[in-house]
Amino acid sequence: ELPGYYGFELFAASALGNFSVSSTLVVEVAEVHDLQFSKTNGQSLLPGNNTTTIVEMLSLSTADGNWTWTANTDSLGCSVELPEPQIAIAKDSTQLMEVITHAGVNSNVGDECDIELTGTLDSDNTIHEHYNFTIDIGEQWGLSMVVPSSIKLDYGTFETFNIAISNDGTEQDTLSLIGVDQEGITFDNPDPVTLNRGESQYVVMGVTITSSVVGNVTLEFSLSSTNSGSESITDSGSFEVKSYASLAISGPQDNRVVIIPGSNSTLLLNVSNEGTKVLELTPSVTGLPSGVTILSGLDSITLESGEYQDVNLVMEASYSAQQASSLFDVEFSSAWVTESLNLELQITERREISIDSTSNKIYASPIEDTNMSLILTNLGTTSDTFLVNIDNENASDWFSVNIDYLSLNLDSGESGSVIISVREVAIGAPSSGTEMIISVSSVQDSTISDEISIDIIPQYSDGLLTINSNDDSAKPGENIHGTIIITNLGTSMDTLSLTAVELVCQLDQTSVELEPSMSSTPINWSCEIPENSLAGTKALTFRLTSAARSNMLIESIEAYEVEKVWADSAVAFTIDEYNLIFDKNNEQQTISVTVCNEANTFIEGSVELIGKNEPQMDGVFFRSGESGINQTYSLSSGGCQDFRLMLTPLNMDGFDATLNIHAVSNIGGTSFKDESRQIQIIVSGPHSPPAGIDLGFYELDNDDSLVILATGWALSLLLVLYIKLFRKPQEEEIEEEEEEIPLGPNEVRIDEYNKVTCVSCESRLGVPEDSEPPFRFTCPKCQTRIRVVE
Repeated sequence: ELPGYYGFELFAASALGNFSVSSTLVVEVAEVHDLQFSKTNGQSLLPGNNTTTIVEMLSLSTADGNWTWTANTDSLGCSVELPEPQIAIAKDSTQLMEVITHAGVNSNVGDECDIELTGTLDSDNTIHEHYNFTIDIGEQWGLSMVVPSSIKLDYGTFETFNIAISNDGTEQDTLSLIGVDQEGITFDNPDPVTLNRGESQYVVMGVTITSSVVGNVTLEFSLSSTNSGSESITDSGSFEVKSYASLAISGPQDNRVVIIPGSNSTLLLNVSNEGTKVLELTPSVTGLPSGVTILSGLDSITLESGEYQDVNLVMEASYSAQQASSLFDVEFSSAWVTESLNLELQITERREISIDSTSNKIYASPIEDTNMSLILTNLGTTSDTFLVNIDNENASDWFSVNIDYLSLNLDSGESGSVIISVREVAIGAPSSGTEMIISVSSVQDSTISDEISIDIIPQYSDGLLTINSNDDSAKPGENIHGTIIITNLGTSMDTLSLTAVELVCQLDQTSVELEPSMSSTPINWSCEIPENSLAGTKALTFRLTSAARSNMLIESIEAYEVEKVWADSAVAFTIDEYNLIFDKNNEQQTISVTVCNEANTFIEGSVELIGKNEPQMDGVFFRSGESGINQTYSLSSGGCQDFRLMLTPLNMDGFDATLNIHAVSNIGGTSFKDESRQIQIIVSGPHSPPAGIDLGFYELDNDDSLVILATGWALSLLLVLYIKLFRKPQEEEIEEEEEEIPLGPNEVRIDEYNKVTCVSCESRLGVPEDSEPPFRFTCPKCQTRIRVVE
């Protein structure tokens, strides 16, 4: 039960039930404190070290409590401490407590540390908790060694050195050190050593190294013990094996060198480092005869141990060297060792000829010989006569070859020349050339010879035209001019001819003779533009041809501008009729109009009627071959457009008109206006009435007719007055509405939209402006004559 104060009500009563008493009893339930312990061991406790034990405390108390803990041990060499002695433990909870145990340095495996924990409740120091446990002292094995460095060892002898080994374990142990054998390295291992814990000792290691090992080497060692079992440690050290010097030199099999004056000879030497030292060798030669020098091979070399190198000693004998035999020495020296080789040098007689030229190509022209100079040089030590031979079998089908000398006598070192002449005699040779072999040989010894290969290449012709224009724009009949430069891009001298193609041109020069890659001086040119030339950008072609190659044709185009020109007018008119008369029998007439382009460029535009009384005439333009109204034209230079102009008077009251055909042309975005000659038009009016009254059987003149009419008007007035005065008033008769007069053939009326409908093709037509019925006009679509009435 939880701690606290609890009240109980007590009752007592008589048996008969007429008396009772009661009382309250208070009971205090006290706190109960109880802990349950368990532990978890830490790492093994070793002598001189410590370990931490985790003690787990489970509260079985009925209330929370604050506890103060102490730790004690009676074991020799052991000590214990609590990092946190004050711990609050809540009821039904678990708390952890660290206990640190120390083992003395003199303790051994198997010793025990007995620990006692005592806890006192802070609120009631009469309540205590105790927990005892034991920790066993364990053991650990450890090894270490120190390998020396920078120790120098001699090869081929038994060497010794010390290695320090240590027992780093907690108990006495027996240690064994061995060296790991390698190629050329053999160890003499020491006996095992027994050491107490923490004890160290030097042991002597012996080693023997063969001559194949030199320089810095790494020696490896392994240390193990009886207690560590299969486990061991390894370490290594860097040692220097002392080096030694040894050098060997070998030359040709018979130790003899043969050289010809004026030539080179190579002496092959093999130099080998048979020691263990690195050798930096400097070669030198002594005892050479006069006229013989060393060209190369005296550079210093470096050889590692066991390394060898071939040295090429290049010797040169001058042309003046005398035939002889002598001994000389080749020596290789270093700071450690020097070695030399004695050799025999034999200088022999030399016979040699050389043939050469400045080029290995010759370009053959069909119009003249092409020459090439060949140089022959006697490289021998005595004078000799040399023969020149030409092998032109491959080239003889297309080329002829000549030579000025077939033999030359030359002293030692002397040079002479022969001239080769080549000309193309037939076409068809390969464009890449044909090989010709020219050889030269000694008369005394035919094996002494030399040859040269010359490619005979047919002449290639090509050229370049560079055109400059001083004035490249003019009108027809005027001139354009400039300069032109000709460049020979062929392989041989050539005569190049110049012509102009499209225009008649004047040239200062029509042909020039030029060497390859040479250019002419500027040639003036002037060309006339023909009178009938159309405006616009044109091309003038200059053509270049070759005298050597008829198939060469080089063209270069120069652009020039023909300016736009025309006479006083842009267009010209041709009209077949300039005088027209219209009457009731001839109410519509058509005339032919031709518009021609007078400019030297394309134009477009339209025609229209202007002039006196033009609004009284209905004029419609039709292009020939078309049925619809069209008054536009588009004409190239000199082109013409035919029109039909249909003229219809809008009334027949009688009038005169003077008309012109007006053309508005567009030339390059600019408008120009031209007018034709005047067209005279007469429209006859209606016939005048008779001068008087015609009674059929008798005619009255105007005076008599006026008297009769006046008398008739007087009688009529009297009659009207009589009717007004003496007759009864009557209702006025309602005028009957006039009936619409029927339409006759080809007659139409204007509708409310000011349009009429053609009686033949049903086309809706607009009425000419300011026209009042009656009048006539022609349907533009079907050419039907229509009469418009009211």
